[in-house]
Amino acid sequence: MNAAESRSGPHRPGGKRGKQTTVAGIVLAVVVGGYTLLRPSINEATGWNLPALPGKQVAKDSVADNSPAPVSDQTSSSRSVPAPNESAKPATPRVESQTQPQRNETAKSPGPLASKMTRGDPASQSNSATAQPATDNSDLEYGLLREISPDRFLSPAGVLYTPGSAEGHRLEHLRRHTKDQPNRSGKHGVFDGDMEGALATIDKAYEKAQANQRTTKEVDGKRTIYTVDMGKRVGFVGGRDGQRSRNPMARRVRLVLEGNRLITAFPL
Repeated sequence: MNAAESRSGPHRPGGKRGKQTTVAGIVLAVVVGGYTLLRPSINEATGWNLPALPGKQVAKDSVADNSPAPVSDQTSSSRSVPAPNESAKPATPRVESQTQPQRNETAKSPGPLASKMTRGDPASQSNSATAQPATDNSDLEYGLLREISPDRFLSPAGVLYTPGSAEGHRLEHLRRHTKDQPNRSGKHGVFDGDMEGALATIDKAYEKAQANQRTTKEVDGKRTIYTVDMGKRVGFVGGRDGQRSRNPMARRVRLVLEGNRLITAFPL
């Protein structure tokens, strides 16, 4: 072997190995760089959690890249703290799937208070309230008096109306004081509200008399005469004297009773 062969023989194999090492390094660098750059996008798009490269390589890539991607890589590499994008995407469909059935159930189910609200409907209560007294009062004379025996009627306040007087019954006598008699001599007291109004006013006057409220009392044998100030208009004064005075308003009631039995009553 001459000197030229000894020099060039070993040099050729060494040059091929150097070239192969250089190519492999470039390929590895490209793969590492591509993985580092694409890993955050893959994790965000697929929801995966691809591992990061060793610390030294990540540091080199972050310096060379000068982008915020390595920061998300470092946070995503920690298992205890999930990436914001990874936790936000699954949370949205879960909330929708949980709240949507509740809305449907609320719309379909009337709720526990629906039946109570239906029973407590003011319109139905007012209708029943107005219908009930009409049924109860159907058996009452003038809607107020209860017949306790034939031709004997008792008011809610306890005034008793019985047969008697020139008209045949005390109620018929009372009816004369619900209409004016302009040609009658003297004064003639007239109740407001016809028979129903007269009976209601007499009951209120009787209650005031029993409580001795704004009442004067006289006794004439078996009869007791009450004059009760009602504090408001209850009728007017008619007859000839009343007509001359232009039928002044009446605020008092004269009651003539035997016990609780009415003899007569009229406004003053």
